[in-house]
Amino acid sequence: MDELIALIPLISVFLIFYVILYIPQRRRQKKHKIYIDSISIGDQVITDSGIHGRVVNIKDDTIILVIKKGELEILKSNISFN
Repeated sequence: MDELIALIPLISVFLIFYVILYIPQRRRQKKHKIYIDSISIGDQVITDSGIHGRVVNIKDDTIILVIKKGELEILKSNISFN
C-alpha cells in the first residue's frame, strides 16, 4: 500500500503534463490538418518561414507557390496555420 501511495505524485505529474501539453498539441495538429486539406488552387498562404505566395498546383505532399520572383515547391506541412 505504501508503494502505491509513493507513486501517486509521479502519476499526477504525468497526468498534468498530458493535460497541459499533449491534448492542446493534438488539437492544433488536427486543426492544421483540416486547414491543409482545405487549401485550393488560388489561395494565398504563408509558409512557416514567412514566405507569402499563391497556390498554383497541389500534389500529394507538396504545394507549388507563385512568389514575386518565380515558383517555389514546399511541403504541405510547412504551410503556416494562424
